[in-house]
Amino acid sequence: MNFQIVFSFPILLLGSFSAMAQGFYFGSDLSYVNQMEDCGAVYREDMQSKDPYQIFADHGTNLVRVRLWLDPSWWQEPLAQPPGVKPWYNDEEDVKETIQRAKAAGMQVMLDLHYSDFWADPGRQLVPRAWLDVAYDLPALEDSVYDYTHELLVKLDSEGLMPEIVKVGNENNSGFLKHIPSATGYDIIATVSNSWTRHAQLYNAAIQAIRDVGQTASINPKIAVHFSGALSGQWWNFNNLLSKGVTDFDIMGFSYYYAWHEGSIAELQSTVANLVSSFPDYEIMVVETGYLWSTQNFDQLGNIISEPDPQYLPVCPEKQLEYMIDYTRAVMKGGGTGVIFWEPAWVSTPCKTPWGTGSSHDHVVFFDPVNTNFMANGAGVWPEAPYYQDLSTHKMTFTVDMTGQDVSNGVFISGTVTGVQGEIRPMFSLGGNIYGYYTYLPEGEEGGYYFLNGNDPANREMVPEACAEWMGTDRKYTVPNHDMTYDDIWGSCGPSGLSDPHFKSRMRFNPNPANQAIILDCPACEPACVRIADMQGRVLETYYEVKSGEALDVSGLPRGLYFLKWNDGEFAIAKKIVIERY
Repeated sequence: MNFQIVFSFPILLLGSFSAMAQGFYFGSDLSYVNQMEDCGAVYREDMQSKDPYQIFADHGTNLVRVRLWLDPSWWQEPLAQPPGVKPWYNDEEDVKETIQRAKAAGMQVMLDLHYSDFWADPGRQLVPRAWLDVAYDLPALEDSVYDYTHELLVKLDSEGLMPEIVKVGNENNSGFLKHIPSATGYDIIATVSNSWTRHAQLYNAAIQAIRDVGQTASINPKIAVHFSGALSGQWWNFNNLLSKGVTDFDIMGFSYYYAWHEGSIAELQSTVANLVSSFPDYEIMVVETGYLWSTQNFDQLGNIISEPDPQYLPVCPEKQLEYMIDYTRAVMKGGGTGVIFWEPAWVSTPCKTPWGTGSSHDHVVFFDPVNTNFMANGAGVWPEAPYYQDLSTHKMTFTVDMTGQDVSNGVFISGTVTGVQGEIRPMFSLGGNIYGYYTYLPEGEEGGYYFLNGNDPANREMVPEACAEWMGTDRKYTVPNHDMTYDDIWGSCGPSGLSDPHFKSRMRFNPNPANQAIILDCPACEPACVRIADMQGRVLETYYEVKSGEALDVSGLPRGLYFLKWNDGEFAIAKKIVIERY
């Protein structure tokens, strides 16, 4: 695999950066960075070594999340790390270093209090060893939570390290401080309680400590809570917490990864909007997510994230970036206030975890696995301002089939679509000799574009007269009221004739996922019969004499995956569509 990275991102032909985006948290969890550097990682940008915190800050990250365990020494020290590496990390001293470095780079901090010695997640909420003697004594355990939180924050404030946000717990779907760990490891041997009334008392003990310190501290931090699981369950999680009397916090945070929670980006937007509407007194944030740029594993430790969203294929750095931009725009459109990417700097090193040596995120991080060099064509640039200047814009995707052409010098696009007439921007491979480029443009805009085989104006395609609809030389685009894709063939008016089955196989229906209606996008097509069938092939809806641009009403179909079948009497084409309800 070639890791020579060319900087490229879709340009936005828009005005000033929106006020909403300015107040948005573009976050990254950098809890592993200090250890990775001690393990020998040298972070680079443009092949020059550079402070990793500054790399993130320079590309728009404005919030660093960092996890804190009470005493991770008992399970980290036996891992026997390479010489020169500290025996344990993510304790108080390590977290202080992270906060100091993040603030020095101009970023705010979310302190992630796990209230555990080990990873806290939906299936494991281990009581710290230091508190095991009071695990079943709720008043005493409340005191331990309060005293620990209060003392910690007082110390951080005294050293100028007060975080802007304190997150109480981590993915607490199953509860709070509820499991007893085994004597020799991190397995669960008993459950203290499943009572949410009990859990609520512990939440409130932590919250009260934060409020008490914040009243006189240099920073009065916001308080976040955090759940995980399917998007459909988030309303219940937060409503349950409020109903048990946990109300004095500021941010409702949740994890959402496609690989584990499925659901589409459209469903993410509707979930955020529903939470904003249901709980108007709270901010809504995605406090943990991640997305892959490769399916390859580059070291001995297995990959965590392996399932890509089928709407964002092939798996490559450019699609990782596209996914994160669309993801973040969806959260913004829903009224959310932040997105945090989990561990984008957990690169591969000789350091060990309980599960093996290396990184489970080497295929997700924003640095290549050969030189640990920042990949400017991947999701590392997702927080940059141009992507979010106007959320009313629509994503316009341009693809070109380069079959039969020598593309060793790259494929490029130019025209008004790139922002400045004549500016040339690289396209990226979508596989099968197809190259793509996307940008976000305002509804109603019209312009022209053309392709180049190599980064030289002399190498532009000769657009045939029949499809040179813009200025007599270029292909024409018009931005509709939805996302859209223009499919083309190099030097050809491919879409001009229905006799071309190659073009027909790439016919588009927009939007996909759909909500109330779906529109055929094929300007040169003759009217045809369109049927929608379920995954068992049963026809549910039939539409006759459908023309390009005509809206097909799908409001009567339940949420799910379907086949949309197009037939003009000569060719029959089936495409998968997703119907959402938001």
